Amino acid sequence: MTLKGDIDEIRFRNEENGYTIAVIDAEGEPVIATGVFPPVVEGQTVILDGDYVIHKKYGRQFKADRCEIEKPSGVDGIVRYLGSGLIKGIGPALALRIVSVFGEKTFSVIENNPSLLSSVRGISKGKAEEIAKAYGEIKEMQDAVMTLQAYDIPLGTALRIYKVYGKNTAAAVTSNPYRLIEDVDGIGFLTADKIAAKTGVAHDSEFRIEAGLIHVLKESVQKGGNTCYPRETAVEEAGALLGVDVSLVYSAAESLVLERRVRLLETQGEEVLALPGVYRTEKNAAVLVSRLLEGADSTVYDVKADISEYEKISGIILHEKQKEAVTAAISNGATLITGGPGTGKTTIIKCIIEIFDKLNKTVLLMAPTGRAAKRMSEATGREASTIHRACKFGSDMSSGENLACDVVIVDEFSMVDVFLFEALLKKITAGTRLVLVGDKDQLPSVGAGNVLADIMRSGAVKSVQLDQIYRQAEESLIVTNAHAVNRGEMPVLDDKTHDFFYVSASDPELIAQKTADMVERAAKFIGSAPDRVQVLCPLKNGAAGAIKINRLLQKRLNPYTGGGAVEDEDYVYHEGDKVMHVVNNYDLAWTVASGYSYREGTGVYNGDIGVIREINSSRGEMTVEFEDGRTAVYTPDIYNQLVLAYAITVHKSQGSEFDAVILPVTSGGPMIMTRNLLYTAITRAKKMVVMIGERSRIKFMVDNNYVAARYSLLSDFIVEAQRDNALLFGKGDCDEGT
Repeated sequence: MTLKGDIDEIRFRNEENGYTIAVIDAEGEPVIATGVFPPVVEGQTVILDGDYVIHKKYGRQFKADRCEIEKPSGVDGIVRYLGSGLIKGIGPALALRIVSVFGEKTFSVIENNPSLLSSVRGISKGKAEEIAKAYGEIKEMQDAVMTLQAYDIPLGTALRIYKVYGKNTAAAVTSNPYRLIEDVDGIGFLTADKIAAKTGVAHDSEFRIEAGLIHVLKESVQKGGNTCYPRETAVEEAGALLGVDVSLVYSAAESLVLERRVRLLETQGEEVLALPGVYRTEKNAAVLVSRLLEGADSTVYDVKADISEYEKISGIILHEKQKEAVTAAISNGATLITGGPGTGKTTIIKCIIEIFDKLNKTVLLMAPTGRAAKRMSEATGREASTIHRACKFGSDMSSGENLACDVVIVDEFSMVDVFLFEALLKKITAGTRLVLVGDKDQLPSVGAGNVLADIMRSGAVKSVQLDQIYRQAEESLIVTNAHAVNRGEMPVLDDKTHDFFYVSASDPELIAQKTADMVERAAKFIGSAPDRVQVLCPLKNGAAGAIKINRLLQKRLNPYTGGGAVEDEDYVYHEGDKVMHVVNNYDLAWTVASGYSYREGTGVYNGDIGVIREINSSRGEMTVEFEDGRTAVYTPDIYNQLVLAYAITVHKSQGSEFDAVILPVTSGGPMIMTRNLLYTAITRAKKMVVMIGERSRIKFMVDNNYVAARYSLLSDFIVEAQRDNALLFGKGDCDEGT
């Protein structure tokens, strides 16, 4: 439906993306309208297409999908428009003087004969030109946006397109809509394809086929975690997507390779395609790893005595593999240490730190997420930070100076994707030692790449795999069951004297209910606060998925009793709610105020967990305090970057540790309900695990060793870089994998 009226009040507006909350005077009736608007001011007439919705707190609102702006009519409307501040250089007083001279012809004068403006007191010829230019830019943008809306392009998308192409917007869209995919952030193939269909682009156009193939490769990176993709598979998938013969796709692939818009390579006897940016990232990461290996301090350290002293002071006897890991970390430019729960990874990190301290080497501790960094700090007694914060990454992932240290130790390395790995390596200078610690059997990184596995497979980096479980850890069913699952064996479910419990339930609704019941009981059992008990769901949706259980737990743990509340697609948020940030937002500002100290910065990252401390309903702002003390303000346009976090998916729990984990196990697809997902969930618990579901479903997960294949080239590139270095520095032939 259509709503027409004057903007009476703008309650919120984000100038970056156009998201607006405004009160519209629609024939005397005030209506709250929300949506993406072009630059607008109070007093302007708008025509909105959309529908009325009922907000759970604010009642009836008009949700706009399309916004058309009308020129103000009448001298009062023109004065209000010109004096609004939208046109630089004109304030309310000057607007009144202009309109008093030109009346309803004001816009015509500004557009067609701006020199006449200099006859108005306070306007020079130069200022008249500036006013005309500013007005022209606004009109140009509004005209371009209206043209794009005629192709059913959403207003937010239209604004992004205009920011890229400016006055050439219409020409760019009509000549080759598929260029939008590469030029405009947030526009994918499906959006461009709809535009192309409306602009008359042929079904078998070369532009369309090339864009479709690139889309398949991008999806492979973003959803499959691949850094390259088999050529045959990519061509077949693109042909099916486009509805064209694969011969046309093969031809398009050849053209893209010749133009170097796609790279063609070979790995393990198979031809693969890679997007140039991803290819460069992975290639550069390999070169930087090789540089660390070549540039390492050649001093040979005998650390046997240091290890013995550490054993004596700590009262811990290291196994031979652990001693090997410590020695490798001290002696090599880069070292990878892997092991499951209870194998002493934290003990080794502490020993490595102690020895480097004796050698007067400065050590920086890092982890991929805030929770993992906090856990690392608690375990070692030393400050640890996220990789992003330590490297001072901004939105371009290249800001900040190189790391001033001798040693970098990264925990939970299985979570690190190739983009973050390369960005970290860029900050590490030659001669710095890099120690990577992780669990090779956990879920792979959410982002693209097979970084941990590829480093191991390359053989270039000294890798030590810990397989001996500490005696103390053997007493924990959490540890022994995790290892049993990893071996493909059923965990012990009928021993009620330890830290691992099982509750039988079959119906998904009942599983969800029992899961909600268990949180407070588990907290009392282990003597922790309920927020230290974490529900980990294999699935986001469904009767026992994270969304449903979050709603149940919100009612129990933080029921709404009045005060601030805001609504997003899945949840209504209250003050006191536990929330998680679910994307990397490098530009979101934060502050930390503690006593007399104050810090500020930007960047909130995927997996950061916090609590909503305040909701300002009139401004629609949520203030969230994260576990590390940072406080950030969320406006309506970025509500979708938060979710309730009473229950989270297992994938989102990577790198975290919780006092207790509640795991609802229901039916799900074999590509999701896997052994390594179950293993990852169990290993997130410190004191207690409760599994709720059917034994048969747990056994299904234990037996299901499906691991989605990831295609990557980092291992090949590391071997290649090592061979090149060997030849360059006259070290003779370098065998494959060394």
